[in-house]
Amino acid sequence: MNRHVCRAGLAALLAMLAPIAAAVPEYFSTSPAGSKYASALALNNQGHFAVNSYGPETPYQGAGIIRSPFGEPVGGLGGYVTQVRALNDLDEAVGISTTGTGEAHSFFYSDGRMVDLTTRYGLQDVRDINNRGKIAARSADFRAAILRDGVVHVLEPDNSGAGDLNERGELLVGYYDYDNGYVPRTAVYSDGVLSELPLFGGKPVIGQAINDAGWVTGSVTGANGRTHAFLWDGDTFTNLTPWAANSFGYDINNRGQVVGVTDGRPFLYADGELIDPNTLIDPGADLLLVSADEINDRGQILAHSCDRTGVFCYGSTLLTPVPGVPEPAHFAMLAMGLALLRVQGRRVAASRP
Repeated sequence: MNRHVCRAGLAALLAMLAPIAAAVPEYFSTSPAGSKYASALALNNQGHFAVNSYGPETPYQGAGIIRSPFGEPVGGLGGYVTQVRALNDLDEAVGISTTGTGEAHSFFYSDGRMVDLTTRYGLQDVRDINNRGKIAARSADFRAAILRDGVVHVLEPDNSGAGDLNERGELLVGYYDYDNGYVPRTAVYSDGVLSELPLFGGKPVIGQAINDAGWVTGSVTGANGRTHAFLWDGDTFTNLTPWAANSFGYDINNRGQVVGVTDGRPFLYADGELIDPNTLIDPGADLLLVSADEINDRGQILAHSCDRTGVFCYGSTLLTPVPGVPEPAHFAMLAMGLALLRVQGRRVAASRP
């Protein structure tokens, strides 16, 4: 055995232990974002997010982008209300802001500069922005639209609304099927083609989020009136909570992980398993998660939270995965393997001329 073989043995040993370290992670939570009258949303893959303030006692509602521990105010279009709706990985934001005359306009924000999308492009009800700068909104004639390279592309059908937009430019479009009794429908727009999501159990689904693979999560209401979170992978539907009274899928990342709420508790769906994130945080923390709203590709989760009694609610909390570490017995196995390789190395060295 030479030193190359020893190195190969060490690499093999580490490879065997890698799955142990890749166990399901626990999460640590940051300080609550905002307060009772502020909520976090629009989590991007850098771990940055937006916070929108609101309150019944103040006419002013502002927004900011949080890059922990610092925040950047977004500003506004001259009125009293600004609310961010989406944030891409470049920290470019879109949302709604009132003008000096009180009209609600859509905006695009980047590097301290705000563009009025309603005045410039006639867009309303802006919903999302991807990393390529494509913006999902509604046109002046009440149809879903995409703003791309300064050109507005209006989609079919009439009276439709834009939803989540992925990095391939695929857009969730919601509308009502008037011909069949005002039934809500969801479709995916891709490369000029609008494809309806099929019925799930004979019922139309409401799509909430789409990832870059085209997988969709959302909710479907059955004949018994119960609503269930679903996952659509392009071929089949999965009912994520068949036992629940009511549940909703809110977001999906590019790892196929889904977050949402079921019967007043948050859920994380990962690798075919449904998990309550409350079981993954410090049990000693005075924290009760009540819904999981967004998840990024790093596995970070934005969740609404209260104290343990569920009486005093803070707003939102950011959960960040803590990488798994080997158990003590696995450390011992690793140490034993290293010792054996060290002894073998010494024998090899002693046998050399």
